[in-house]
Amino acid sequence: MAPTIFITGVSGYIGGQLLHDITKAHPEYQIRALVRTTPQLQKIATEYPSIHLVLGDLDSAEILKAEAARADVVLQLADADHLPSLTPLITSLPPTSTFIQLSGAASIASTLHGPGALDPRKWSDIADLSEITTFPHSHLHAVTDQAVLSLGLQRGVRTAVVIPPVVYGTGEGEGRTQSMVVPWYVDAVRKRGGGFVVGKGSNVASGVHVRDLGRALVFLVEEALKEGGGRAEWGERGWYYADGGEYVFRELAEKLVKAMVEKGVIEKESLDEIDIAEAKELHPYAELLWGVNMRVNGERIRRLGWRAKEADVFSTISELL
Repeated sequence: MAPTIFITGVSGYIGGQLLHDITKAHPEYQIRALVRTTPQLQKIATEYPSIHLVLGDLDSAEILKAEAARADVVLQLADADHLPSLTPLITSLPPTSTFIQLSGAASIASTLHGPGALDPRKWSDIADLSEITTFPHSHLHAVTDQAVLSLGLQRGVRTAVVIPPVVYGTGEGEGRTQSMVVPWYVDAVRKRGGGFVVGKGSNVASGVHVRDLGRALVFLVEEALKEGGGRAEWGERGWYYADGGEYVFRELAEKLVKAMVEKGVIEKESLDEIDIAEAKELHPYAELLWGVNMRVNGERIRRLGWRAKEADVFSTISELL
């Protein structure tokens, strides 16, 4: 019998990419997916007539229980911080099934030396595992990440937490096709009529192309369906950074602003150094978007053979203009 995969978040940026990739790579899988609205359902059903779509949301506990109970793999890609959905999803899984949670590297975002200043620390999902899995709950995503592990151990099912840094590139899903960090910076530059960095703009972030992240998720599903969970690690060791290089924010800003001048979007190519208060007037999450360090080393998934293959973030600038 073909395996059953249940996915939440398929109208989103990353969930849409995963749906595109997994249906293309494995047409034999029985894909079931949660969608929140009838228009979303109709749009996705038109593109993917072979999958089964369920109308509901992450608060639809009975629907989540029923879907998890029939699934070989569940991927929660809709909301990294939705705690109430985890209990019905994980505790309803059959004992041999797997739960994969999409988190985010905002959990290690650092302004140790101030917004826009370099923090040289890079986090490894192997060397720093004990710290990553026990962050204080003040860290973004820590509550839900740790709940995934705890519930999985209680239920006796395999779990994985996938932690991408800045995701970029044009997605191939039927819903959102762009991320936030870089597109929102372009919007902010348009709004103020010129480029900027927070502080000195020396902060560094890791990035991953959305198509590389989609392949990483498909890879983990494939391993999960193998005897004993394949070569992948699960549970207490099932924490996966997925990265494809890094960038200094100032360098990214310079290249974006130059491209915007060349396209006639703005007139001046200079960058202003602004403080966090001014940055937050442009966007309330400006510090997290453009002023932090977010450096990761996804050693665990690379040891299994996954590699980032897509273009770096600089090469995708033209897609935004």
